[in-house]
Amino acid sequence: MIVMPEKTFQEEGQAELPLLKDKKLIKEEVNRRLVHGIKQGHLEYDALYNHEKSSLNKDAEILSMLFQRLFFYRLNEKLGAFHCDHTYRFSRQILTQMQLNRGKINDILEIFQKNGGVCDCEVLYNVESRLIGKDSPI
Repeated sequence: MIVMPEKTFQEEGQAELPLLKDKKLIKEEVNRRLVHGIKQGHLEYDALYNHEKSSLNKDAEILSMLFQRLFFYRLNEKLGAFHCDHTYRFSRQILTQMQLNRGKINDILEIFQKNGGVCDCEVLYNVESRLIGKDSPI
């Protein structure tokens, strides 16, 4: 079972965190969330999350946790710098950085496959799109 981090998405009625615009602060926030799951700053990326759409997926809890911990954000960064080799090379790398064990990583990769993510680029196109406001290209 994946334990959700103590700090989660902003609930209605809570004070909004200031939007981070400095590249260094954004990188620090990405690393903090990726490794520890703690949200201390607000990124434009956070606004893409669509709770209603994500709740329709039976794997919503795990996928939402990955979104919150900026897994998809980091995967997008990796694929922006390198080409997809049609494996889970970068996904495995990022999940390892998140300090997940091999069994949990394999479980997550199975969830990706069930949701149309058969490689790193398909994880972004098909899996992330199930969590954000835009529709899947399929």
